[in-house]
Amino acid sequence: MNTQAIIENPPRISTVRITDTSLTYVLEDGREITVPLGYYPTLALASSAERANYEVYAVSVHWPDLDADIGVEGLLLGAKELPIYAERAARRARRRNSQSRRAA
Repeated sequence: MNTQAIIENPPRISTVRITDTSLTYVLEDGREITVPLGYYPTLALASSAERANYEVYAVSVHWPDLDADIGVEGLLLGAKELPIYAERAARRARRRNSQSRRAA
């Protein structure tokens, strides 16, 4: 059975808030959607600077440093990041930590 849902005309994003533990989209229709940052390991494992560098589009947010996009539809449906992207994020974090140790 196909459990994928399609949201026609998803609401637009007006504001994004990211903490060390959560991701929140404030929507133009007044709703706020907050999910644990753990749903998106790419963001959870990113540096604060990488997380802070994002671009808001009508119904999605793009993090250019991370090559990550998260749409409002995914948040509304409770979608989590695919494992392949989580694995890439873990490799990127290991490289960053290794480089930091060598520089110290």
